[in-house]
Amino acid sequence: MLTPAALREIHALQNQATQILNQRSVSRADGKRADLLIAKIANIRQTGYSSDEIRQKLANEIGREIGKAPIDFDNAAPEQRMHEQIFRGFLCGKPDHELEQELRATTLLAGTQTPIFSAGTAGGVLVPRAFSQKVAEGRAAIDPLFDENVVTLIQEPNFSLPPLTIPGWDLSTITAVKVAEAAQHNPDVVPAVNNDMLNRFTYRSTLAGSFEFEQDSKAYGDTNAALARAFGVAFGRGVSADLVTGDGSTGPQGVLTGAANSGVTTAAAGVFALSDFTNIYFSVNKIYREAPKAAWLMADATYKAVLNAKDASGFPFFPLVNDELRILGKPVYVCPSMPSAAGSKGIIFGDLGAYFVHSSSLYIRRRLQYPGLVEFGKIAYTGLQMVDAIVDDPTNGTLPPIVYATLHI
Repeated sequence: MLTPAALREIHALQNQATQILNQRSVSRADGKRADLLIAKIANIRQTGYSSDEIRQKLANEIGREIGKAPIDFDNAAPEQRMHEQIFRGFLCGKPDHELEQELRATTLLAGTQTPIFSAGTAGGVLVPRAFSQKVAEGRAAIDPLFDENVVTLIQEPNFSLPPLTIPGWDLSTITAVKVAEAAQHNPDVVPAVNNDMLNRFTYRSTLAGSFEFEQDSKAYGDTNAALARAFGVAFGRGVSADLVTGDGSTGPQGVLTGAANSGVTTAAAGVFALSDFTNIYFSVNKIYREAPKAAWLMADATYKAVLNAKDASGFPFFPLVNDELRILGKPVYVCPSMPSAAGSKGIIFGDLGAYFVHSSSLYIRRRLQYPGLVEFGKIAYTGLQMVDAIVDDPTNGTLPPIVYATLHI
């Protein structure tokens, strides 16, 4: 599907190429120029975007790296643009009654986004999509357990976290049975199935901002991006501990809580042997250790000790490849809330795709009379987000997808 801008650029390039080729005599240079125009048309057809739109996409990627907000396309959805406009007015302290008038005039938003404004303790507004993406990037930068490429992250598009049942089958023993022609099909051995339930736990964080929100963007590059990044880091750090050691009843079940004991304790204090990792690796069933998201989790101090682990000749067991550490071919992620003290459960390995993290979008409340801030012309922005998580183990520890190992005392 070509965008309108791409169609316009293709038409202009075709006209240029036609004018060149319709000349009575086409020089070699003109022929090359026509070839370049035709190649450019082919590239636009392949990507579906005009040259300017491709440059905008590249600018967006660069902007994400340096903390700036993504650049909007001219053909962005009308409801998305309106939501961004209303949200910016909300952050700038625009009166609630004006925001409510804009909302009522925007029927596409009124029925889907449910942002009701800040009057009273229950007021607030659901953040736009671009802001939510920045929050997600900030969380994942703090803790890989918020990264959809590491775990199974289920992100809701609004401020809700409906109960979610996760059906799971024991993949370590599931087997198809051969049936002879015209033979009766006897009952199969049905693998174990579980129905883990995800509920919700609410987290919040408050930031201070000024009434001069638009003017502040000159210092930050983009105040929306700075605010979203700050909220993302706050929630990443605040929820991180529960995503590792949460008990599953007063908070999300942590991956360490839901992991089974591998039975492995590392051989020596402060150093690692190759057998430590092979024993952990082979304590997990092959179907799980070969899963797309099979990986290791450990604290930064443990990560350093792994890098320092060497054989008798002084060569590292697991050298960095392209600045990435892999143990027995599986990636290693540094998780800030993982323990690293002697005698702690300091290493996790297995299919992290079996760790389900369920998260709502961010909801922001604005309070203009917040004690300690209003005296200095500041506004309080309180972000709320609901999260739950669980390790899906259909075997209840018999053949677990995720295991932990204990560091030597």
